[in-house]
Amino acid sequence: VWSPWHQNEINKLERIQKNFTSKIYGLDQLDYHQRLKKLNLYSLERRRERYLIINAWQQIEGLTENVLGLKARRLGRSRRIVSAKIPIGINGKRIKERDRTLIHNSTARKSERLFNVLPQSVRNNTETTTETFKRHLDKWLSSIPDTPKIDGYGQMLLQKLIVSFTKLDTV
Repeated sequence: VWSPWHQNEINKLERIQKNFTSKIYGLDQLDYHQRLKKLNLYSLERRRERYLIINAWQQIEGLTENVLGLKARRLGRSRRIVSAKIPIGINGKRIKERDRTLIHNSTARKSERLFNVLPQSVRNNTETTTETFKRHLDKWLSSIPDTPKIDGYGQMLLQKLIVSFTKLDTV
């Protein structure tokens, strides 16, 4: 429940908050994304992704136990989380596509992808408090519309992060 990756499961959870916010007097005429902005709330999807980023940062900073086995390396001026490639096979046997998909959507891999698309100024925060990191992260997140993919429109944060990061790299 806390970190679904099938879109229909994500939508089921998101609809709970969408339905609840639609019942707030004065907000009933706004769409879900406008209600979130007016209430200064994150979508449930963004909250999960934000948590994964914060948790990954805490683990590579040594502030919490590194249960995901995340490793950070400097690549040029930028710090990134690196991981081994998902194997195609083990002991001569091919890994089923279903199992490769499970690995790809694991908490560790999602955390890695989310962390690595953050701008350098956020990723490179080291030797600071979690609250300071959260402030930097939230400031940056506020520049990206929170439009979860629910009921046929919007995009996930990761896709937006990749697009915005790509634009920054080309400037």
